[in-house]
Amino acid sequence: MDEFNRIIEFAIKNDVELYTSMPSGWRRVMGALTAPRGSMWIYNGKSNFSKERKTALLVKKDCLG
Repeated sequence: MDEFNRIIEFAIKNDVELYTSMPSGWRRVMGALTAPRGSMWIYNGKSNFSKERKTALLVKKDCLG
């Protein structure tokens, strides 16, 4: 659970939404390297240039254990 706690702390510190399952219509941000170990960056499928684009962290299942 230590890894999961670090992900939670990162999300709180950086004001980032955190998900434990992939929301409908969301996709993985390919090539993103800044997510804490045990998580990955995801986005809502909107363009980088859209004001509607949102990003969040998705906790990997093996980290939820």
